[in-house]
Amino acid sequence: MLEAHNAAMVGSQVSPSRAASRSHAHMWWTVLMVLIGVAGIAAVAVLAMMGLSTEALIVAIFTGAFFSRCFC
Repeated sequence: MLEAHNAAMVGSQVSPSRAASRSHAHMWWTVLMVLIGVAGIAAVAVLAMMGLSTEALIVAIFTGAFFSRCFC
């Protein structure tokens, strides 16, 4: 790949194979976010079924805060 740098054409230092590994990193990041989301929802559901509504609310608030910070 060629890039313009100070009116000169130079070869890029990034090889095309590194771009493919970057997409894998995004895939694993998405898998991790989904796993954390499912765990948070499951924790809230289990705590609510056990009658621990205050703890379920606390877990829900922390899970929501985590995702609002990650996706903003």
